[in-house]
Amino acid sequence: MVGIKALHIAALVIWCGGLFYLPGLFMLHPRAVDQAGFHRLRMLTRFTFAFVVSPAAVIAIISGTALVHYRQAHGEWLMWKLLLVCLMVFFHLYCGGLVARLGRERMAHGRTWSAGLLAVPSLLVPLVLWMVLGKPSFLFAAAP
Repeated sequence: MVGIKALHIAALVIWCGGLFYLPGLFMLHPRAVDQAGFHRLRMLTRFTFAFVVSPAAVIAIISGTALVHYRQAHGEWLMWKLLLVCLMVFFHLYCGGLVARLGRERMAHGRTWSAGLLAVPSLLVPLVLWMVLGKPSFLFAAAP
């Protein structure tokens, strides 16, 4: 089980780091001055998404599922944590859609849009970490 947990943590660190890194790469695309620079940046973005971040996401989800099954985890906190992980997956897929669009067109979004993209993992990642480490029960206590 220690190996699965280590694999899960390593994959999660890479996935979460990638969810922060991709918006930073998207922010650089409008600044590419020539076609060669744009092409290099586009290839870096595609490689990062397809060969680093996506495999890490799959490994994190599979190993996390194995840990939930092995530890027989349960509780309302787990439902909320899985909901937040689903939101991370949706954000990951949204970034994938943006990467696919880069193959057809240049991104015309500004820094404000990219900063908004950075806000998503900035909220989701700490919330998931809080759910896992704190397993907060005070949020879900029945009202008197």
